[in-house]
Amino acid sequence: MGYEDIITGVDHLIDEGIVDEDRMGVLGWSAGGHWSNWILTQTDRFKAISSGAGTMNWISMYAQSDVQRNRQFYIGDEFLYEDFDPYWDQSPLKYIADAKTPTMIHVVEGDPRVPSPQSVELHMALKKLGVDTELFMYPGDSHGIPDARNRLVKSVSEMAWMDYYVRGIGNKFDWDMVLETLESSEESQVISDGAGQGGS
Repeated sequence: MGYEDIITGVDHLIDEGIVDEDRMGVLGWSAGGHWSNWILTQTDRFKAISSGAGTMNWISMYAQSDVQRNRQFYIGDEFLYEDFDPYWDQSPLKYIADAKTPTMIHVVEGDPRVPSPQSVELHMALKKLGVDTELFMYPGDSHGIPDARNRLVKSVSEMAWMDYYVRGIGNKFDWDMVLETLESSEESQVISDGAGQGGS
């Protein structure tokens, strides 16, 4: 299974002295989000997780997604409505009570591939379990974040989350960090535009 492959790779990097096993985080989008969610429910070795557009519940996902036929690549040849067990057994939600890792969640509201209710299921469960979590739902109807401004929001918030929980620095996530970054970016653009106009 993919999880064992991932953990084997992580252990190899630790053995090689490349990774500090006491300061590890997980992040991924789409299939990477699926594995982030699975890792969340299988181990507490990682200090923080950022899950992007990941599946939590393969049963509800079947009806929500625009690519039902692709589910067989993840689940197997079983037809959902004749046998629910393979779908549920491979759903991170089945094991969510074991989750302990602080988890940031990102998704586009109208994502047709891995619809946002999957992320809402994860966020609700973590809140009820008392696990630190933040949910970012971006406007749009694509499988990836469509605009540069919100990609920046994701990057800044993700870095703050990992810094705080993995590296033990910073002050956790604060929206002021994002606003300051956006303001600096806009000021730089104004200066750049002004310099360009002045030189013409």
